[in-house]
Amino acid sequence: MIHNIQAIVLWSRRSREADKIVGLFTREMGRVTARATSAARSTAKFAGLTEPFVESHIALYLVPGRGWGKIVGGKIHSSYPALRTQVDKCTAASWVCEVVHRLTPEEQTSPEKFFLLQETLTALSKAPAIGMIRLAFAVRFLAIAGFGLDNREAWVDLVGNYPDWAKSLLEEPLVDLGEKDWKSPAITAVEHLAGSVVADHLNRPLHVNRFRQMVGVEI
Repeated sequence: MIHNIQAIVLWSRRSREADKIVGLFTREMGRVTARATSAARSTAKFAGLTEPFVESHIALYLVPGRGWGKIVGGKIHSSYPALRTQVDKCTAASWVCEVVHRLTPEEQTSPEKFFLLQETLTALSKAPAIGMIRLAFAVRFLAIAGFGLDNREAWVDLVGNYPDWAKSLLEEPLVDLGEKDWKSPAITAVEHLAGSVVADHLNRPLHVNRFRQMVGVEI
């Protein structure tokens, strides 16, 4: 069955001589994995559709519950070019996409997660700096995923001492948070809390964190 879906590429890797396997997060079907025949060739028809962070309208052949799908057509909606030219933004976007991939079961529809991912990549691409974008994404994503921070000490302290900051992390347009650079032990504590909650629900460390350690990128 062919499904017409709106999808964002979470990850991409080469398979066989010229094919690619891609992880997609879709508005209509949640997280799915798909093969793109010959997409590893630079002149291939679907090469652009299979690059990380690219958002497209895709024709996907997939039988739900039967494994990988196959990309049979599509049109790029946005490629978020700034995420490919600035290492800090690329690293932040990679972290966001890996968290979505690792903490979301396959074929579990979640439009809320899709629109949060879409807004986060747009904000990272357009904002002058990363600012509080990644932290706000983490706070909102964990709430959607059922791992909310509401009753955790660090979050309770932030709400009590800096209620406007807490409200902004939950509600303010993410692109505006790129201009925020809040310096406070309360913010640092929430950052550590969000990172630990993510880590607690993984069976192995995030790949992007190893890259951050090797190159010394702060996000």
